[in-house]
Amino acid sequence: MTNFFLAKRFLRSKKDSSFVSFITLISVAGIAIGVAALIIAVSVLNGFEKEITEKTISLSSHIQVSSFKKEGIPDYSKVIGELLSEQNGFGVKSAHPFVQKEAVIKFKDKTEGIIVKGIRNEDNVFGSQRKIISGTGVLNAIDSSTSGVVIGNKLANKLGISLDSKVFIIATVGLPSAVNTPTVKGFRVTGIYESGLKEYDDVLLYVDLKDSQKLFAMGPYVTGIEVFLNDIDKIKSTTQLIRTGIDYPNNNAKNVFQIYKGLFTWVELQKEPIPVILGLIIIVAAINIIGFLLMLVLEKTETIGILKSLGAKNFDIIMIFFFQGMFISIAGIVLGNILGYGLCLLQVEYNLIKIPEIYYMSTVPLLIDWQNGITITLIAVALSMIVTIVPSYMASRLNPITSLRFK
Repeated sequence: MTNFFLAKRFLRSKKDSSFVSFITLISVAGIAIGVAALIIAVSVLNGFEKEITEKTISLSSHIQVSSFKKEGIPDYSKVIGELLSEQNGFGVKSAHPFVQKEAVIKFKDKTEGIIVKGIRNEDNVFGSQRKIISGTGVLNAIDSSTSGVVIGNKLANKLGISLDSKVFIIATVGLPSAVNTPTVKGFRVTGIYESGLKEYDDVLLYVDLKDSQKLFAMGPYVTGIEVFLNDIDKIKSTTQLIRTGIDYPNNNAKNVFQIYKGLFTWVELQKEPIPVILGLIIIVAAINIIGFLLMLVLEKTETIGILKSLGAKNFDIIMIFFFQGMFISIAGIVLGNILGYGLCLLQVEYNLIKIPEIYYMSTVPLLIDWQNGITITLIAVALSMIVTIVPSYMASRLNPITSLRFK
């Protein structure tokens, strides 16, 4: 208790120790800014990963099951039954067949290359991420020659398409020739969607599954089956289970991380500098603490001699300076947490920082993970304890006679 009391007394500002008090503030500020910067950096990277994963899954699925045969999957109902079977233990929440092929869309005198995706109405693929911003997501046949189509907002703006516009989709199977003419079908725009991924909104449109099968002369075949799991943490392990558990050739399962490998590799690459950043922050914090304590030792050398002459042991001197180092460290860490999470909450609430539209979102996304904050705090406290030992030990080794003569 006496050591703790003396440590507090040493930190109090006096006329002859104003410089040390200033250094104390600098040390606290250095630790606080470092901790805050790390909390914000981790929150931003986690936010980017969450946003990109959700948006990518909204356009795809957790896992896509396809056939090794180029024709596709012939009996998709059977494969869906195997995926949903509780006996197989895949943990599948839902499974949707789809057809996906390249084609050309024509509206008035404008044409554009597109990707046609055939889906079933009952699968309700449009939701919070892939949302309908105008019209509906209904893809039923409108009359004997025209069916419904849902297109992306960016493609609609580019071609000047609006709700109820009639467009034509031109599809070919193989190389076009005099005997292999393109298939042309008219569609009525029943809905316009937006996913937030503008590169996909520009090319991807949705039609009914049966219309896509006829358009590309696929018969009963589908390109693949989109699989959604109950537990997204099991995406990678379930992918391997499906590959071994579904009968060949319909077991070519790929998860979203494999399909969009380049995108997720970029996200992971952004996390690589985090250990380096953490290391630099630790070095700065350690230098701040060590520098402060060494200055304090120099200023309090005479006081150390008096304490030793009164019977203070080396351990007592160590604990006095150790407590001072921890006062500064904990003050900096607490302020850093307040500053870091305070700025994060302001960004979440008011979207203060905007980013260019070329990215997948218009504001900086943040995912506040309190567990990461606790980890950062514990590491900072542990390292602060370690770096305070060296100057504290040096203070305890001072000769009391030399200390009393020191001016």
